[in-house]
Amino acid sequence: MQNNKGLSVRDVAAILVAGGSSVRFGRPKHLEMLGDLPMYQYVARTFSLIESMNTVVVVAPERDLPAVQKGMQTLNLPIKWKVVAGGATRQESAGHGLRAVHDDPEIKIVLVHDVARPLVDDVVILGVIGAVREFGSAVPAVEIVDTIKRVVEGDIVETVPRENLWRAQTPQGARIELLRAAFAAARDSEFQGTDESQLLERIGEQPRLVPGSNLNFKITYPIDLDRARLIVGGSQRSK
Repeated sequence: MQNNKGLSVRDVAAILVAGGSSVRFGRPKHLEMLGDLPMYQYVARTFSLIESMNTVVVVAPERDLPAVQKGMQTLNLPIKWKVVAGGATRQESAGHGLRAVHDDPEIKIVLVHDVARPLVDDVVILGVIGAVREFGSAVPAVEIVDTIKRVVEGDIVETVPRENLWRAQTPQGARIELLRAAFAAARDSEFQGTDESQLLERIGEQPRLVPGSNLNFKITYPIDLDRARLIVGGSQRSK
């Protein structure tokens, strides 16, 4: 985006949530190496190269704050950055990140992204930003191509029609005032959602769907990290 003088407008903040418990993975995912960088640095660098990006906020577990702060300093990013402590839930962690930028008058759009999706690319990020500018909020997603079964106690009870079903990804974005309102409404009603789009839906928003990417998968198990490392050309292998 450019202003009428042809200068780039940096009005986007990215909240990179790295504060999960990593129970299924077995250890903190955000500190795992991807290529030559820990995963949180790899993702921060990707977002920092987006032309309209103003600030990157890394939300990490409190125990890891010194290491993450030091690691971010070594990146020499071309934009502003912050490191803040996460909360007890993903939603609370994202809320901490939102509060870290809420008083910055330059920020008009906020993206929330899971560090556990390290292979997000600029096409997806720019698609979300563009849709937020036009529609107010946006979510990247990919169509479900597998047959979906509903299972109860090990028994298949229903085959769910997959038409109109999509797998939501991140970054999920919105104009900052909409995201503030969505988080405030959830907090006031003690509602815990699964992602930002659900919080936005509760206040009457209909986030715009934009094309996601099959490479923008979530690292949940060690084998997922092995796959990501193969894609980026890394030689490491998860234990």
